[in-house]
Amino acid sequence: MAQKELSLTKSVILILYFFSMGCIESIEKKKGVVFENVAISQIPNDTIFQNQSRLALRNGVLYLDNNAYSGFIKNVDKSGALKSITSYFNGRQHGSTKTFFSNGQMESKRNYRNGLSYGHHIGYWENGNKKFDFIYFNDKREGIQKQWYESGKKYYELSFVDDKENGMQKAWRENGKPYINYEVKDGVRYGLQKAALCYTLKNGQTK
Repeated sequence: MAQKELSLTKSVILILYFFSMGCIESIEKKKGVVFENVAISQIPNDTIFQNQSRLALRNGVLYLDNNAYSGFIKNVDKSGALKSITSYFNGRQHGSTKTFFSNGQMESKRNYRNGLSYGHHIGYWENGNKKFDFIYFNDKREGIQKQWYESGKKYYELSFVDDKENGMQKAWRENGKPYINYEVKDGVRYGLQKAALCYTLKNGQTK
């Protein structure tokens, strides 16, 4: 009799376990953000230079001869080297904006949809090391935001949901020692909070 009760208890525990796991998975799916591919096939291959006098920016919309511009905008330096190229659709940034160092290496690539930051924004130091990897959904920070020191060492990893801190937030001095390590639950912080992320620290000193 005791063995039957024990077996029944184990069965109930297993059922509750799998039920709870299913609930957790469904919650995680609800929290997840699905990013769509930003279609740029409708953008014509027209390309003009940023210093074009016929261009005008009004209320966040770029116009060419009083028509909302669709195409690509190039910006070059005095030597003619490419500094940036941006795609527009109906006067708003749509697709990617790429910037370059004077040596031609990519400095950053930021993605937009209908004028709003959308998807990955990736930047590099001039030595080729990655500088940042941010994620946006309709102009709001979403998911894990990462940044690195010029040396390649981690600077911070911050977690956001709907542009608000959520989950673990971590940051390190360039010597590898943590100076931020806390968790945010329901808007409340728990853990180590030694500094604001408004400047870069190197060996504990401002840089």
